[in-house]
Amino acid sequence: MKTGLAITAALAIALVGGVPAHAATTPTPEPTATATATPDATPSPTATPSPSPSSPSASSADDSDANPSLAEQTAAGDHAMGSTIEAAEGPAVSPFRVNANAASPLLGVGGVLGMDVSGWQPSIDWNAQWANGARFAYIKASEGTYYTSSYFPAQYAGSYNVGMIRGAYHFATPNTTDGATQARFFYSHGGGWSPDGRTLPPLLDIEYATDGSGTCWGLSQAAMSAWISDFVTTMRSLTGVNPAIYSTANWWNQCTGSNSTFGAYPLFVARYGTSTPGALAAGWLDWTMWQYASSGVFAGDQDIFNGNQAQLQLFALGGRAHPPIGAYDAATVSSGGPFSVSGWTFDQSNITASTQVQITWNTPAGITNQTVAANLSRPDVAAAYPGAGAAHGYSVQAPWSGYGQYGACVTAIALPGNTGGNASLGCKTAFVSAATSSAPAAQRLAGADRFGTAVVVSQHAFPSAGVPVAYVASGLDFPDALSAASAAGAQHGPVLLTMPGAVPATVLTELQRLKPGKIVVVGGANAVADAAFNQLTSLGFPVTRIGGADRYETSRLVAASAFPTATAAYVAAGNSFPDALSAAPVAAKQNRPLILVNGGALDPATQSYLSSHSIRSVTIVGGVNVVADNWAAQAQSSGSAIARVGGGDRFGTSALLSASAFGTNSASSVYVASGLAWQDALVASAAAGSATQPLLLSKPGCVPRSIGDQMVRLATTTMQIAGGTDVLTTDVNSLQVCY
Repeated sequence: MKTGLAITAALAIALVGGVPAHAATTPTPEPTATATATPDATPSPTATPSPSPSSPSASSADDSDANPSLAEQTAAGDHAMGSTIEAAEGPAVSPFRVNANAASPLLGVGGVLGMDVSGWQPSIDWNAQWANGARFAYIKASEGTYYTSSYFPAQYAGSYNVGMIRGAYHFATPNTTDGATQARFFYSHGGGWSPDGRTLPPLLDIEYATDGSGTCWGLSQAAMSAWISDFVTTMRSLTGVNPAIYSTANWWNQCTGSNSTFGAYPLFVARYGTSTPGALAAGWLDWTMWQYASSGVFAGDQDIFNGNQAQLQLFALGGRAHPPIGAYDAATVSSGGPFSVSGWTFDQSNITASTQVQITWNTPAGITNQTVAANLSRPDVAAAYPGAGAAHGYSVQAPWSGYGQYGACVTAIALPGNTGGNASLGCKTAFVSAATSSAPAAQRLAGADRFGTAVVVSQHAFPSAGVPVAYVASGLDFPDALSAASAAGAQHGPVLLTMPGAVPATVLTELQRLKPGKIVVVGGANAVADAAFNQLTSLGFPVTRIGGADRYETSRLVAASAFPTATAAYVAAGNSFPDALSAAPVAAKQNRPLILVNGGALDPATQSYLSSHSIRSVTIVGGVNVVADNWAAQAQSSGSAIARVGGGDRFGTSALLSASAFGTNSASSVYVASGLAWQDALVASAAAGSATQPLLLSKPGCVPRSIGDQMVRLATTTMQIAGGTDVLTTDVNSLQVCY
């Protein structure tokens, strides 16, 4: 405990997550020398021996504001966390507040509020600390190998019982015994840890000497670094978790020579009179906890955790390790040249050490992995992270293997012992073809919802009024819109979507703009109710309805209406949409209908349609799992020549459909839509069919290589992406290749 002014502002509970105010029914574990076991609430005499010398006795019922001088603490052999820092670095006071109701300035950081206490606060009202906003506490357990706090068991249990996450700390005396010995002493007297989400990692408090031996306890920088290493590695082996380290930047840099190899251990920084923790000790890029004052609304010192309540609990579970950091700066390729990726990384557990990255290449030649050193000079990294040095860059190349997508994912590999694990630095893709040196220019066509997107696609594809026809189908199910798409494309009109009972206002406005020669409603009254039909009629354009008893009959009726003289047709399964999505513009280009069928067997109604309309050529869209060979054999025996276009999945089928109907260098512009949702793809397929362009399907966050290869073959330089970024992310704009 250090002298200083109290922060009188009441703490805002809003800064911390809500937790029950009491946990009276929760068992109260005491600190233990066993990493995973929880002993009885009453400590045994050997578990917490009587301190010698002991902490000062309580002088009253409420002496939690006890504020002994450093000399008094030295005389008692009991030093509180930060007790030497005020004398060395200035008063442990803060003019900054942590809520919005006081006149003093705000702290410049947010987080979860907490406290640290020792035997100098013998009578703490833990309920009051909770009510004031404290959600964690570090409690002094031991010092050197000569002192344990007799108040520790009660403080450890009391903080737990009100719901706090708590842990133990040890005040180091590096010139009395070695680090490993003090670690074992601490562990045996409260410094254990359990992964229960309520126990903070054990804490090493290392600060200015108290015995007159000088700032650094009479140790050289190398000896001090070795002492700290012995302590933390011993604690790690005893508890299974990295202990935290409490100190100041000034002491650390002076006494360890700015040692930068301890970054894997969470930093509890002491700094007073500032709105932020300021410059950190060498080796750390971020702080975990900050002691910003010696007194305030909490008993003991005033602390803040750098994160929210969930992150505090993760820290208590041992999960707040620091993986490597870095950047993936660039991925470039040019025609005939190598594919190059570059960036930088270093490990936060030892920021000066060079590390490695793993590159997962995804090029036209295939997918391979390569591990390389990240040790190239990056002066910009050295400037941005003082103490880290410059040897953290990587620049790697893969050979040219033809036009298409060149992708690479980079993973920074953690140094041995860093429990934070490896860190992904991301994936990038470069694209090159004979037609363009980068991904085709993308235009996003998206509305607020499926109805709005259909309108935006219509506005793009049909900018002028006077379209021959506009098809309107239900926006709640795909079959009717699927049947309409090829017809609309062939007749050069849009497909617009509606709710069953009412036409959205945006759709009515778009129809008024389009001034269609006629409106065709696809689907029966269950799909588009009479009320919606009447809304369309009120616009003043001719309106007709095409609707059968089911989706299959509706499909045949649309085909007969739009393609009365066609002698060839595409067929697709009517119980799923993926394979048929890309078929509509292909069918429209060839002036063929797209007929929905039950793919198990050729039904009499479809057989009759094929016969009565002299359909002599049938192209099945999709594999045998959607339209069976039995269906094909029956159609063939009825006099139709059968072909099949089906890939390994919906994206492969999309690519094959494009290849079957669009020649090399024949589509400088294409439509792209999600292969997982039908709404945007179907309205885009009608627009693509009208423009004699293919519709290519994409995954939500990446573009399959088969689709990228089509853009190479087609010499595509522009693409219209149907749907918002919630459907197709911005990675699709850059043709991020799928892995």
